[in-house]
Amino acid sequence: MKCKMIFLIIAVTIISCNKKTDVKAISVKKDALYQPIPDETETEDEEVFTAPEFPKTGKTADDFVGVPYIIKMKAEGFLNDDALKDIVIVLQNENDNQDSRAVLVLLKQETGEYKLQDISWEAVDPEYTESGYQIYTSEEIYIENKVLHIMLQSGGGPAGTRETLYKYVNNDLVLTEMHTFNAGAGSHLSSDYNLVTGVAEHEVTNTLNDSIPSKHEIKKFQLKRQMLFAKDNPNIVLENLPGSENF
Repeated sequence: MKCKMIFLIIAVTIISCNKKTDVKAISVKKDALYQPIPDETETEDEEVFTAPEFPKTGKTADDFVGVPYIIKMKAEGFLNDDALKDIVIVLQNENDNQDSRAVLVLLKQETGEYKLQDISWEAVDPEYTESGYQIYTSEEIYIENKVLHIMLQSGGGPAGTRETLYKYVNNDLVLTEMHTFNAGAGSHLSSDYNLVTGVAEHEVTNTLNDSIPSKHEIKKFQLKRQMLFAKDNPNIVLENLPGSENF
């Protein structure tokens, strides 16, 4: 009887061990079903923007332009502290009006040549969206009092009007001011941002009222760092600046 009991205990133990082994094996197989599988198709189709190389020096602005680019906008004036007139050009892909646009700052040297000082792929938006919509109907750049102005105006579209001002500060071309104008349902908003002093001024005009009343607001803000011509997109900068509560 004792022998039978011993054999029975051994048999139960063996069966129990086998069940545990089976459960463990099933658990491993189940986990394997949920292992992430890399999508090779997405990796292959993903486009990575590679900025083209531009000449470091040239005798004229045209020397910095290569296929497939053309000069879309051009401005001449004094940007740095010397008495030599500099040039800023905006390049457009001649074959793709939805492509990113480069803005090149060319500083004139005493030798008569121009030096490529700064490049920005952020300062000016593409001319058209992917759906074929022209973002701004009027575009202009000019240099005045050692400040680069980029004026982009929309013919009533959601983009509104945006003017950005850049100035050299300790050899860095810095975004110092932004001016915007937007028209909404029943009101207009004009905003002036001074990124040096950290002051935003808003003028909200009520167009539904016959007297067209307006409200003036002043708000203060503090940037963590300077906004740079070569690095920062003005649209993203605007998203982080204080807006009007009445628009």
